[in-house]
Amino acid sequence: SNRTPRFASKGKAGAERWLAIELKLIADIGLVGLPNAGKSSLLGQLSAAHPKIGDYPFTTLEPQLGVIRNRYHDPYIIADIPGLIEGAHQGSGLGHAFLKHVERTSIIMHVIDISDDRYQQNFQIIEHELWQYRAELKERVKLVVLNKIDMVDPEMVLEIEQFFRNKGFLTSCVSAL
Repeated sequence: SNRTPRFASKGKAGAERWLAIELKLIADIGLVGLPNAGKSSLLGQLSAAHPKIGDYPFTTLEPQLGVIRNRYHDPYIIADIPGLIEGAHQGSGLGHAFLKHVERTSIIMHVIDISDDRYQQNFQIIEHELWQYRAELKERVKLVVLNKIDMVDPEMVLEIEQFFRNKGFLTSCVSAL
């Protein structure tokens, strides 16, 4: 019943601090791969995001986020992680800055350019960099997206897809174009 109190008391001395708050989860799915694997193109096709797309390495310098909407599920947030290079776990390029974003995703989606004959080595480079950065990234759910299938013979696409399935990965073949 004291709706408009007419008294006050002195407050106590407060504490002042500077805090560094770090967001640990930025997306449900993180797109990882070497530069120019087609991660930004894939993000642009899957969501309404408009990432910068260019025909040169390191077009993406900061993670780009998009939302995948499906009428049967809650929306998924997908992050285009800037391209990783060999030695990223040791800080090569912008390694630690890029790898830090990967640990903030629930699912790791490898985007592999299969028009490059070294697709197996490229996959191994990314896996090695992830493992060297954080061992717990081995335990994350991983999907493999074979990109640029329009540039490869269809029989070769099936052979490459079978290679990754034999290793136990869920695979999908796409052309982000």
